[in-house]
Amino acid sequence: MDISLLFSMMGIFVLFGVIMFFMFKNLVHSRLVGQTEHLDAQEAALAKKKEEMDKQLEDLKRQSQEIMANAYKEAAEQKEKMVKEIQEQKTKVLEAAQNEANEMIRQADKARLALMAEENTKIDEKATLKAVALLKDVLPENVRRDIHERWVSGLVAGSYENLDRLKIPEGTKEATVICAFELTEKQRGALVAKLTEKLGYDLKIKEEVDPDIIAGLVVNIGSLFLDGSLRFKIKEESLGHHQSG
Repeated sequence: MDISLLFSMMGIFVLFGVIMFFMFKNLVHSRLVGQTEHLDAQEAALAKKKEEMDKQLEDLKRQSQEIMANAYKEAAEQKEKMVKEIQEQKTKVLEAAQNEANEMIRQADKARLALMAEENTKIDEKATLKAVALLKDVLPENVRRDIHERWVSGLVAGSYENLDRLKIPEGTKEATVICAFELTEKQRGALVAKLTEKLGYDLKIKEEVDPDIIAGLVVNIGSLFLDGSLRFKIKEESLGHHQSG
């Protein structure tokens, strides 16, 4: 074989090998570039996904913090409301207890005053009866009669002036008169005249004698009771003394 031909063929083979080498290199490079770009795209996608997940995580964290803050705030408000309601209930209970205690004290004081008034009344009644009994025992009958006559004259003259202003049941035609001594005709006539004048119609007198009133008259017209006796005067003075004391 010709040496030149051999060199030519070897040159062709070398050239073909070089061409194949560069083609393979370019192919490998292209594939590597493709794979690299694919990896870069995946890495970018993963980075974006990671960024989105980080953002979602931050949002969830922020929402969680807001939820917790709102929960704490609501719990604090509920606690404050409950404390306020408990305080109001406590105040109401204390006020009710205080009012009840005050009412009990007031009722007790009222009962005490009523009892004292009752006792004072009993004492006054006993004192009046005692005074009346003493006057009856001490004063001679002629002295008591003289006091009685003066007392009756004063009553007829000035104690029934407002009788026409008092409410007397219609149809009342009779008056009961209790006196310490029997009325004289003059006293009876003056009394009937005064009652008739003030009432505007005739009135009959039913007379009763009660020495215990000592002196004066007790006139009862229907439901109207006019006590002008010395016994009543003594009782009135005794009550005035206790009230002023």
